[in-house]
Amino acid sequence: MEEVDKFVEQLLVDKGIKGMDDEVRAELKRDLAQRLMDEIDRAVMYALPEEKAIELSEKLDDENFTTEDATKFVQESGVDMQRVSVETMMRFRDLYLEASE
Repeated sequence: MEEVDKFVEQLLVDKGIKGMDDEVRAELKRDLAQRLMDEIDRAVMYALPEEKAIELSEKLDDENFTTEDATKFVQESGVDMQRVSVETMMRFRDLYLEASE
C-alpha cells in the first residue's frame, strides 16, 4: 500500500495540484488510492483464466478467505501480479493526467 500512496502523491504533483487544504488533499489521495486499488483488483481478475476467476469469486464469499489467501491464489494461478499492477498503474496515471488537458 505504501507504493500506492507514493504513486498517488506523485500523481498530484504531476497534475500540478497545489494550494489545497490538507484535509481535502488527504481525502483526494484516499479516493485516488481506492480507485487505483479497485482498478488493479479488476485487472487481476481479468488476467485470471475464466475457471480460476469463477473459483476465486466463490472463495471471496467465504468470510474466512483472507486477502493473503486471495493473493496466494492469484499467484498460484500463474498471474504476474507485479506486471498487471504496474500496467494498471500506468494506464491510471495516463487517464488521470489526460483528464486535465
